Amino acid sequence: MNGLWLVIFLQNSGVSMAFGTLDILAMVATQMYMLMKITRAKCNMLEIITLRIGFSLYTGWVTAASIINVTFFLKAVGMKNQNAGFSETTWCVIVLYVALVIYVLASLMERNPLYGAVYIWVLFAIKDERVDNHNIQVNSLINIIMIAVAVVGITGLSVYEKMNGKCDKGLFY
Repeated sequence: MNGLWLVIFLQNSGVSMAFGTLDILAMVATQMYMLMKITRAKCNMLEIITLRIGFSLYTGWVTAASIINVTFFLKAVGMKNQNAGFSETTWCVIVLYVALVIYVLASLMERNPLYGAVYIWVLFAIKDERVDNHNIQVNSLINIIMIAVAVVGITGLSVYEKMNGKCDKGLFY
């Protein structure tokens, strides 16, 4: 599915963005399902490193790619125009906060702070890419702080649940 998405996405048309969005959303659904299965299974240390950590990172990146694909699709169908209600910068900031909610909720529900930590890396990339846009710079920094606090909190909660025998899923299960 990943190879198919890359070929479709590089066509850079409205139709290809629509099909690319469907393909990558299927990838996210598949990855989330696999991540949920592996974070609920008893694993040895090798499986934790290779499966839990690997799927956490990959699912985090597929989520970011999905969000980017959806925004490219919306841009291709006219959301970049002023008629869409907001400027492109405002849409970008809105997407940053929607992504923040997605990463925090998924990380909390699955007790997987590593999945949420991927968003920190994404935000630094956005911040480095958009040095000319103060609004995106500031909101990226705010998102970095918020997701970092969430990741630390989810890690603390997960460790607390593990130490008290209440852990039934997650990165530390």
